[in-house]
Amino acid sequence: MVRLMRDRVVVGRGAAVGAVAFMAVGPSIVKKVEMAEMAFVFWRLSAAAAFYALVLVLVGNRLRWEDLRRSMVGGLLFAVNLVFFILSMRRTSAVNAVVIASMQPVLLLAVGYRLFGERPHRSVYIGAAVAFGGVVVAMAGSGANEVATWSGDLLAVATTVLFAAYYVVSKQARAELDSTTYQLSLTVVAAVAMLPVALVAEGGLAVPSGENWVLVAAMAVLPGTGHLLTNFAHGHVTLTQMSLIQLLFTAVAPLYAWWLVGERVVGQQALGMAVVMTALAFVVTRPVGVVDLSGD
Repeated sequence: MVRLMRDRVVVGRGAAVGAVAFMAVGPSIVKKVEMAEMAFVFWRLSAAAAFYALVLVLVGNRLRWEDLRRSMVGGLLFAVNLVFFILSMRRTSAVNAVVIASMQPVLLLAVGYRLFGERPHRSVYIGAAVAFGGVVVAMAGSGANEVATWSGDLLAVATTVLFAAYYVVSKQARAELDSTTYQLSLTVVAAVAMLPVALVAEGGLAVPSGENWVLVAAMAVLPGTGHLLTNFAHGHVTLTQMSLIQLLFTAVAPLYAWWLVGERVVGQQALGMAVVMTALAFVVTRPVGVVDLSGD
């Protein structure tokens, strides 16, 4: 039994790392999109819902009204988070956005301690501090001031807080729903919520054309797979480790940005990214105890 639980944790950590690899391409895809922002969010959600529905059929499951009800809060948070994410990506650099997002573990370490009874080994905090130091080094050396604005950075801060809240709600939801059902349910809720927002904010619903359809599909399948893997991992990995693994975003997203949108990775930034990856390779092997809070 103990070995089975250990194996599930290993698989969960692998899924969390894979999720980052898929989600980290998102900022670069958004940079290349040329269409109304709210409409893009709606079509991205709709395409992702179709993708998840296909996965659900393939695993032999079906969607129920009760699943949608249980996923309501997660879906609404996800929709608002996506709006802020798109807005921030259009107004700051991909590098600044992911570095700001690296503050998420600070929020989730506290939440994991209080809500889920997680008690990380002291070495986890040491590794996290080293990883955050690497983030600071990477940000200082990013050389991205020419494509960043204060308003974009503030939107990135809001995105980070919203995504942390989405993380917490999703971990709670995974106690009742399997990952595919939950991901499809929350995406349907988010798409329905975004439709009136797009209609009101942009005076209609623009339909993608040409390359934008490819980018919508890419956002649905690539970061979409990342979100699915994340919610799978929530069932097997502590919130503390999930949040720290997300710091890999800081190291991976700039590489995609360099490749896809021409945002340079300079020497100091590369050094910081190497520090982040090395520290997190250590952190994910460290134990995180969980105490029973039912008597609190």
